[in-house]
Amino acid sequence: MKKISSSKMVIFDHDGTLVDTETPDFKVFPGIKELLVDLNNAGFEMAVWTARSHRSTVESLKNADIASFFGEIYGHDDGISKPHPMGLSQITNGIDRESVIHIGDSLGDLDGANAFGIAVIAACWNSTNQVEIFKRKTPFVAMTPADCKVIIAKKFNVNL
Repeated sequence: MKKISSSKMVIFDHDGTLVDTETPDFKVFPGIKELLVDLNNAGFEMAVWTARSHRSTVESLKNADIASFFGEIYGHDDGISKPHPMGLSQITNGIDRESVIHIGDSLGDLDGANAFGIAVIAACWNSTNQVEIFKRKTPFVAMTPADCKVIIAKKFNVNL
């Protein structure tokens, strides 16, 4: 995998975070594209860490017209799958862990990010039924993608 040059990185989960896979046409959640544009404009490197296969993820991101925002993509078939942090290690490739944040909607996302030692935002826009559980695992809980902008701006001291 290529060495990432950015000093700050956001790693997204795919299913339930970027893309609503409960719909037949896999729509991007409202607010996601705006979040990606703002992060891109602020100089963030972005990647995807998912339990979906690599090929399926790339195809989905292309179909949703958001593939160009992402550098590294790590699917379950690229090595050890979630929640094992191997994918996060490969994606970050030596970036200071304080410069990385993960956004995901499952306990596997939170557990993997916590095990790897990076901050994690619990993405609750697809499902609100685990908010209280997520609050015990991370101080960062987002009910909308716009909430992520506020959390990321504060963590990295940037304007989004």
